[in-house]
Amino acid sequence: MLDLHCHILPNIDDGAASLEEALAMARICVRDGMTHIVATPHCHRQWRHLREEIVPRVERLNDALVKADIALVILPGSEIQAYNAAQYRRDFEAKLFCHLGDRSAYTLLEFPWKREEVPADAADLVAWIVSQGTTPILAHPERHPYYADEPKRLQDIVDAGAWLQITVDSLTGNHGSAAKSASHILIRQYPAVVLSTDAHNLHRCSGLSPGFAWVRDHLGPERAADLRTRAQQILTAIRAGV
Repeated sequence: MLDLHCHILPNIDDGAASLEEALAMARICVRDGMTHIVATPHCHRQWRHLREEIVPRVERLNDALVKADIALVILPGSEIQAYNAAQYRRDFEAKLFCHLGDRSAYTLLEFPWKREEVPADAADLVAWIVSQGTTPILAHPERHPYYADEPKRLQDIVDAGAWLQITVDSLTGNHGSAAKSASHILIRQYPAVVLSTDAHNLHRCSGLSPGFAWVRDHLGPERAADLRTRAQQILTAIRAGV
């Protein structure tokens, strides 16, 4: 299994606070059945982590995993917040960002938590990213209340070409009732969804299996298989060097 949103990279943002914690998280993930994780440290105003910093850190973590005999591969990436569309385009074109797997096929895109900070041209930005040959995957929309309040805002982003990343802890209720309700609606409404953990530490590292079990039990085995296939599609593109 592939987890494409995980803050396992140590000492870089609000994720794993040490190498020891990152290795402990890795062991939990392996027991859950994961084989690959994209490390996605934040890239926003507070923590502006770019490709040149992330790639060598991922290499060091992979070396540590080998030494610890943990059968898990960490891939580079980042959770890129778009708070200014023009600035995002400039940084994208300058190749500063670390997209999923350090490849161009998919990128993890986040919009600000405050409604008033979301770019007015968010859907246009998504369409522009798609025009560059990259599929943006929108991070945890179920946890942004403005999408529930204004569903057309999210529909426009999806219509522009974005996929949605739903967090397992939202599905199972660990992020509260609002996120739980929204995740249940979105995973039913939108076909192009991927499941991820958005794990940050040992207390927020529940794995992917509970999410796939929820989908299988509530939406059927075909939908669960579809979500797995979509994740495999991303991993295949990464490993093919797209």
